[in-house]
Amino acid sequence: KPLLLKIAPDLTQEQLDDIISLAFEMKLSGLVATNTTIDRSMLSPAGTQKSETIGMGGLSGKPVQQRSSEVLSYLSKNTNREIPIIASGGIFTGEDAAEKFSKGAALVQVWTGFVYEGPAIAKKICTYLAR
Repeated sequence: KPLLLKIAPDLTQEQLDDIISLAFEMKLSGLVATNTTIDRSMLSPAGTQKSETIGMGGLSGKPVQQRSSEVLSYLSKNTNREIPIIASGGIFTGEDAAEKFSKGAALVQVWTGFVYEGPAIAKKICTYLAR
């Protein structure tokens, strides 16, 4: 059965290398880069205060967008694109999806963007990518 491993954006380069080795060893069907982040460094002071009020938990969407792309690039380069990578993290527009594809994504997963934009986001992204 196909098995995809969704990984956190908060991993070190050494941990990413371990995942790459594991993915090849276990013959995983693909990797998903990335899940939510627990890093709060990119939040504004107001955002940090709000996150402290509501408690810890993973951030998705824009706060994870850049790091998700960095992890995607690293995985793509270091797997020689031999393992499909599904990009997830901060995809709100066709431009965001195109950027993920340019960094080595085989597919994209829209999650937070879907929550904010609704089902029409899929059409908007596909229309942009079809140009």
